[in-house]
Amino acid sequence: MYPYFRLLKVTIQSLLKPKLNFGSSDYDEIKLMVLPQDIDPFFELNNGRYVTLLDLGRFALGARNNMKSFLQKNSWSLTIVGTYNEYRYRLRLFQKFSIKSKILGYDDRWFYFFQKAERNGKTHMASVVKFAFTSKNGLVFPKDVVPKMGLEYNPENIENWVKELTKHEIFKK
Repeated sequence: MYPYFRLLKVTIQSLLKPKLNFGSSDYDEIKLMVLPQDIDPFFELNNGRYVTLLDLGRFALGARNNMKSFLQKNSWSLTIVGTYNEYRYRLRLFQKFSIKSKILGYDDRWFYFFQKAERNGKTHMASVVKFAFTSKNGLVFPKDVVPKMGLEYNPENIENWVKELTKHEIFKK
């Protein structure tokens, strides 16, 4: 089941934090604990649950960026296009950890989040999440979104490692 109570909690907590601008390179951080509904048969955080908990980090970051009002103002929504995940260390039942989230930037088609699950300063899992803005007419490309954020459009202002990681799309058109 989706963690709606956790979502409510992190969203409310995020609304009480200082706002972050979309162009900010700062991480947003939420604190969580591995609960019984999160584990697999080995009593560690399930890899699929990591991805669900990353949602909470993105909602929290969106709350701090005032994303809801931005989306409503433009009649847009967000959709996840892909994720690139790496897992390094286990998180076990009842261990506390943090999810840190930030926006990496965008290219000519997509926007990118970077998220990581940390415990005691050690990264246990990291993810690059590719996302897009959508309207009733389909995708809304960064060239149309970024100026409405009050930022200068520059799709080349994304780090090379993100370009390399994401250039090999599984679904080519």
